[in-house]
Amino acid sequence: MTTNYLDLDINKLFEEYTIKEIEGIQKKIQQESDRKKIELRTLVGERYRDLILAADTIGKMKITSERVISRITNLEDKFRELQKKYLIGFKIDSVQNEDDRNIETSQNSVIIQIKILMDIPQYIWSNIENKDLLFATQLYLVAQHINYSLLFEVGNTDLALKYPIVSKQWDVISQFKNIIFTECNNVLQSLSVESGSIANCLAALVLLNGSSFSDLLDKLISLRNHAVKSIVTDENDNSVKKKIKSCIEILIQTISLIYSCFINSDGKSGGLVSQYLTKIQDQEAYSLLSQLDFNQELLKEFLPLVTKQHKPFAANSFENFCVPDLQKSIKSWLEWVAEFCNREITKLLDLIISIKGLYYVREEAVSINLPENWNSIWEELSLPRITFWVEFFQPLISHRVKRIIDDKWMETTIALKSDIIELLGKVIHDKFEYPEHDLRWFVWKDSPSDIPQKLTKNGGLDNKRSLLMKTKGYSPNILKLCENFDSSLHALLEDLEQYLYETERVMSIKDNLLSTNIYLISDSFSDRAEIQEHLQTVSISMIEDFINFAKTCTNNKPEYGQRDINAVITARFLLALTTLSSNLNKCFTLSKVSGLTITNARWQSVCDKLKEESTFVWSIWAKTYKIKISEHRERFISKESLDGYPIHLVISEWEKVIIEEDSGEGRRIKSEILVPYQPSIQLQKFLTAINKDLNKVIPHTLPKKVLHEIIEDVVTELLNYYLTAPGNAKLSQKQALQVLFDIKYSSLLMIPRENKILSDLSTKACDSVLSKIDPFDYDVFNPFIHTNVKKSVQRSLLILGNLVPHLEQLHTILGARSEYNNAEGVKSDLPSVLALCTGAPWFPPLTVTAPARNLPLVTVPMPEKTQRKKTTNKENTKSDSTGATIKSGAAAFFGAMGSDWFGSS
Repeated sequence: MTTNYLDLDINKLFEEYTIKEIEGIQKKIQQESDRKKIELRTLVGERYRDLILAADTIGKMKITSERVISRITNLEDKFRELQKKYLIGFKIDSVQNEDDRNIETSQNSVIIQIKILMDIPQYIWSNIENKDLLFATQLYLVAQHINYSLLFEVGNTDLALKYPIVSKQWDVISQFKNIIFTECNNVLQSLSVESGSIANCLAALVLLNGSSFSDLLDKLISLRNHAVKSIVTDENDNSVKKKIKSCIEILIQTISLIYSCFINSDGKSGGLVSQYLTKIQDQEAYSLLSQLDFNQELLKEFLPLVTKQHKPFAANSFENFCVPDLQKSIKSWLEWVAEFCNREITKLLDLIISIKGLYYVREEAVSINLPENWNSIWEELSLPRITFWVEFFQPLISHRVKRIIDDKWMETTIALKSDIIELLGKVIHDKFEYPEHDLRWFVWKDSPSDIPQKLTKNGGLDNKRSLLMKTKGYSPNILKLCENFDSSLHALLEDLEQYLYETERVMSIKDNLLSTNIYLISDSFSDRAEIQEHLQTVSISMIEDFINFAKTCTNNKPEYGQRDINAVITARFLLALTTLSSNLNKCFTLSKVSGLTITNARWQSVCDKLKEESTFVWSIWAKTYKIKISEHRERFISKESLDGYPIHLVISEWEKVIIEEDSGEGRRIKSEILVPYQPSIQLQKFLTAINKDLNKVIPHTLPKKVLHEIIEDVVTELLNYYLTAPGNAKLSQKQALQVLFDIKYSSLLMIPRENKILSDLSTKACDSVLSKIDPFDYDVFNPFIHTNVKKSVQRSLLILGNLVPHLEQLHTILGARSEYNNAEGVKSDLPSVLALCTGAPWFPPLTVTAPARNLPLVTVPMPEKTQRKKTTNKENTKSDSTGATIKSGAAAFFGAMGSDWFGSS
């Protein structure tokens, strides 16, 4: 309907529509009309704005011209009237020939002036093209005087009738005023100008407009500001660094121009503008015209005296600026510069997305040379010296560097979180070939890269060797995460290192000290401490953010992955960051200048924080593992009640011990008893299952605190079971002795003597079992049980060493290789078959490093004969006493090896 509003038939409209519909159509027509008006205004405003402005200006000029002509005409009439009044009494009849001569002279004078008006435009154009706008203005003013002189001499009416060329020529010349104005503005906002050209333009403006020096200064500053705006804000092909360099050059140039034009020039008091005006203020029109290509004789003879002696450039003497007024103007300008830079230069710098780009911007800026008299300029202005780069641009560059650091760190953190999430999603699948919760596929698989073929000079410092990674439990998945994270930081730090510690320019200074702007270079790295402080602050913030993310992955219901597996991955990765991410370390120790020391306190704090959080996450895994401990206990120990177990499952191989007693009749009676020799099969299966689970996560990489927590959970689970289970079961004495053996074995293996809580729990568990054993029998069996418990623990150290939280203390209790010896001094099983026999001489794990102090080696005599039969309690006690001189497990092992395996038999 809207497209046919102009073709509507009014009669049909009233026939086909209701009144309300017609009113709606009327509103739509009105709205369409208003929209067309707005479009028309917009179109006219956009396309014909300059034309409308020109038309308005021409109209105003027409009105002004008419007023000026009217007043000039009135002046002419007034002068004629006055001339008649003063000469009325002196009229005499002149001789005819004198009148003719005067008429001829007057005609020649008019002709020579018309000749000047006709020729002078080309001279004005020539000087405008040569940028000598002051001389062009002088010519314009002379032409203006000649035009007025002709009007007074001939009369407005006669001049128009007899010499119409004058008005036409003046119309041409009068346009030069605007042309000179435009050219002055163009020169004043040119990017590269000399102080002489600027002073020339300013002096021309004084002659044209009679402007004061204050007005000239405001105009100069305004147009230089416009030049700065045009460089920075206009769309052009210049790069950011070129725009900023040009901007700084114009700002430096503006101060230099103000000084040269208004204050001092070449050591002379008063600026160039004042010097130019003083030089021409006494110049007559004739002397100016004589410089042109006019016939000098004709000028001298026929040019009217009023024109010859006229001084069109005379003006009031110009006083130099008062320092307070000049300071006020410059301070106001500097405030504008600061506001403009904060607004527009910031937008310009936002286009740069790398620190290397900012480095090149700074290089361009500091390559700008300051004027030689830069310091003296500010001294005469009585203002503190300003370096535009340092005051206005360097802070913006520094701010942009900080923002880029923030953005790059944020991108790195987001990418790291994404990689972690991707990995967490993969490892929960059973078919994933590189699981993180079971690293046996990685640790126990030999690789050619485990040990390097050539040990380079820095080979010992290589933190990413395969064998070293295996010992620390850092799988290829963790290494990949660290490499991606490190490479992301590398790009940032490489650019930042060049920005903060670039030294090539210093070398160039040595080569050419005289041509280098040392003042600017000294300020190039003024933001180094600030940037480094910000880098460290952001790094700490991002690390804390990632730690919080890691915690969300290990909460009760993680959004990604599985809680226990997530805990293993995040715990390892947090710890790996402290050693494998060299660039993270570099964020806190970035330095390339000799003698500059940056404290590592923050880095140490970050490392401590990461290790602390890694331990915390491991503790979360330990808490989740409590459920697995209970499951293993249910499966292997309490699947059925103790009294319902077949005896061969409850009781493993027992030791036969012969004891002798005095019958009281002088005879000794020998008796044979069976003593528990090793833990029950159920307990061994349970501990083996726990140990197997720990082996999956490489237990030596777990924090000791967490590993001790797990051991406490295991022994607590066992003791609580043994505390309650015997009371609910009908145990035979033989079963009770085995349970007692298990309790003592578990306590000695896993409870340090300083842990009073668990020791008390162990005592209670033993008491609950002792109620099932005859006290007399217990007194007989107890010494042998005690000895066998120690032997069983010693044999278990190699396999179940992960479950021992007090190894050094335990070696002191067990003694040195006591199971090698018996009462008869016979050597027991050979080491080659230690895993195949029940009495195998197990030894403590081999320590990686030598002991910190020299400990005495224990010499143990080589037994000659194998005998498994035990004798009396006294003899057993003697055998166990050999540990009294042992100071550590490592010393015991090395002592035994030195004397037994490598000594002479």
